[in-house]
Amino acid sequence: MPFVNIYLPENYSRGLKEKISYSVHESLIEIFSIPVNDYFQVIHPVSPENLIFPESYLDISHLSDLIYIQIICGSGRTVEMKKSLYAVIVQKISLRTHISANDIIIVLNETPFENWSFGLGKAQMIK
Repeated sequence: MPFVNIYLPENYSRGLKEKISYSVHESLIEIFSIPVNDYFQVIHPVSPENLIFPESYLDISHLSDLIYIQIICGSGRTVEMKKSLYAVIVQKISLRTHISANDIIIVLNETPFENWSFGLGKAQMIK
């Protein structure tokens, strides 16, 4: 049930966006054991002047290819699972695209199940 927002430079091709999107989804399947059809993402193309970041932060340099990945999901994953997820996402995107591991920022937000509705005005995850 993760909901993923991906913010990236507006000049990225459809093919590149698909590789990034599927890399994130595939990683969530692998590490968080989500169902294959639990694929809810929004890709936000952003103009260069609206992507704000420092040239370096925490001794990690950043270039104009920087992407932000926000994952909103239910709570309950361990710290080790989260660390594994970040590593696998970065590995898959870096292998499939020209984007450097330095330029992939991931933020994970956990929220209780009562905060989710997948349609019909119901909170399907609450028993």
